[in-house]
Formats: sequence, structure tokens, C-alpha cells
Amino acid sequence: MAVPTKKEVMDFSPMNTGGAEELPKFRRNAFLELEHSLKTGLITAVTGLRRVGKTTLVKQALGKNAFYFSFDEKKYANSQALKQVVDAFISEAEKPVIFLDEIFRVEDWAGVLKKYHDQKTARFVVSGSSSLLIRKGVESLSGRLSTLYLPPLQFDEFLGLKGKKAERVSLGNAFKSASRYETELNEFLKIGSFPQIIGFSEKDAVAYIKSSTVEKIVFDDIPATFKVEHPSKLYDLMRLCAANSSNLFTEVNFAEATALSRHAVSDYLLYLEKAYLAGVIYPAGSFQKALKKQKKVFAKTACIYNALAENPSVGQAAETAVYDKLSAGKISFYRDAQQREVDFIYYNTPIEVKFQSTITSGDSNNLMHYLGKNRKNEGIMITKNLFDEKKIGGKTIKFIPLDAFLLLKI
Repeated sequence: MAVPTKKEVMDFSPMNTGGAEELPKFRRNAFLELEHSLKTGLITAVTGLRRVGKTTLVKQALGKNAFYFSFDEKKYANSQALKQVVDAFISEAEKPVIFLDEIFRVEDWAGVLKKYHDQKTARFVVSGSSSLLIRKGVESLSGRLSTLYLPPLQFDEFLGLKGKKAERVSLGNAFKSASRYETELNEFLKIGSFPQIIGFSEKDAVAYIKSSTVEKIVFDDIPATFKVEHPSKLYDLMRLCAANSSNLFTEVNFAEATALSRHAVSDYLLYLEKAYLAGVIYPAGSFQKALKKQKKVFAKTACIYNALAENPSVGQAAETAVYDKLSAGKISFYRDAQQREVDFIYYNTPIEVKFQSTITSGDSNNLMHYLGKNRKNEGIMITKNLFDEKKIGGKTIKFIPLDAFLLLKI
């Protein structure tokens, strides 16, 4: 069990000795939310997919009297090392703000920080790449913890990093804006989720996503936290999720494809979800009944889909991007016994994705059926180019191009 010396702790970052780190001027949408959280006096936990910019975001929000240490190195991922780090920083300043990166690797991290927090000797910001590990600390930190999820780079943020100003707009205002970003959209679908790879070639972006995000999580992060007997099978399952992104699946089918048991597939899918690599959505209706039906699987982002799928299609990439946009909210899909399907039900709004050059009258049939059956008046169809609003059979269908939809406030 390794414990860093005080010198190692202080030398870990220039900010620990009063120096400045070079940080980008661009700030994520979550910056103001984080600033507010830091003023509450609670322990702030920032979580999200690897490489989405959690560390940069926190460092941008920290003011003076702040210190930083990361537990990404396995040798220091223990409670004694954590205590040494905190004590070193407390000895340097009165009531410092201490940023502890990848702290969720440390056993009993919540118990250790609870003591310091209750003594009011320091304020803490913690971060990591697994939502399950935050939940492990929620009980002992009841009333002391504020959580902030940092999503993958969103389309407006991607455009901002590309030097193009594009603000998020309400659905009503979307039809008043003539701005389109079709060229940027194609790039966003392939490399747009991670700030560090903006400007990479597609080949380099794929290599980066595989090695620095997917493989790091599958072969390092998840096995360090959960019992994974076959990490290579976990990786096979992740590739299968990507290949089938936006498609129906059952655990039985995935078990046969990966030579895993059905129970192992269920567990592994949960790990991938909580590490923000993949997602599963259920058919609308009773959850108990939904458990018995086919579900939909998604890679977390379009660029993860493109990096892992052998023959990626633009249609699947588009639907995956919509999933990422909606995934922070209440999301399901509709499918009836006649196999009429609506891609997403976002709270009470049905959304169909038809990312194609031509939209025919028949493309609205499933959406119209759902609206009629459920006595709803309005639905959304996400298109490639069509920007329109039509009354069909007394119902309103809003046709919105994908690039415009990704800029909506929802």
C-alpha cells in the first residue's frame, strides 16, 4: 500500500505550489452549474465519460487556495494515501479547496472525506468516470454531497470549439433560425464528443477513442471496481452494443453472440451503462412488462459508435446522436404487436428519426398512429434537410433537421 510523500503531493500539479496551469479559454455549458455547486459548501462530485473534460472544467472553476491530486495511479488508490494527500494540503492553507480526481478508485473515500468535511477543515471537489461509485458514497455522505454530470461534448459546444457561435434555442424558435451546420454535423458525428480530438483526422480520432476511452474503461476502470471474470468478453459486448446501436436486442441474443451467460450479459451491460459507454432504453409502458420485451441498446455517442462499428451507417450514427441528446431525461421507445415503432418517447413527446434526403408521407405513419392511440397532438420527426411544420389528420408534425435538433433546449 503506497503512500505519497508530502513533496510528491505538492509537486503533483503547479497549482499546489501557487503556479498556474495552462487551461483552455473555452468553457463547457456546465461551468456555471459547477460554480454554483462550489458555493454551496457541499462536497461536489463531477462525473462523466473519460476524456470529456471533467478535470479541465473543475480546474477552470477553482479559484485561489485550491489544490489538485489524482488517484488515477493504482499504487496510490488507498485510504492512507488519501489521508496523506488531504493532510498535506490542509497544512499548506487554511480551509483549502481540494480537488481529488478519480477518487472513486479509493476504498472508503466517502468515509475519509466525511470526517474532514464535518470538521470544516477543507472543501472538496471529487471526480471520476463511474456513476455507481458516487452512489456508493451517497449513504455515508447523506446531505453532504452535490453531484454534477458532465456529458460528452454537445453540438453547440463542438461548434464553439470550432469558432462558430451557435446558441441553443427553444423548439418554437428553431423555425425562426436559418442557420444550418450540415458540414460540421458530419464531423461531429465522427469525432465530436471529446474536446481533445477536435481537428483530428477520422483515423486518428478512432484510434484515440478506442485506446484512451473505450479500452481504458473496459480493461482498467471497470475491472478495478467490479468483478469481471472476462474483460475481453466485456470488450466484445461493448463492440456488439456499438454495432447494434439503436437496434432492438435481448440479453439472450447477446449471450449467444459473446459466449457469456445471460446473467453475465445483464451485469456487464450495467457496468457499461454506469461507465457511460453504452445505454439501454425500454419500451414505453409498465416497467414490469417492459422487462419481458425487447429493449434498445446504444453506444453512448455517435463517435463511439463510429469508432467501434465495423461498417458504420450514417442513419445509426444520427439516431445515436439523438439518444445522447435525450439520455439525461426520461426516455423510452414505442413498439406494438404489429411492429409499428417510434424511435423515442421523450417524456410525453414522440420523436422519430428519418435521416434521409427524401421524406415521404408514409414516413409519418408510425408517428401518426402513436399520436392517435395516445391522444397526443404533436410529434417530432428528425430529418436530414426538411425543416417544416405540417398538420396531418388534425395532428402537428414538426420536421427538424438533425443539426438544428441538436441545438435545441430540451
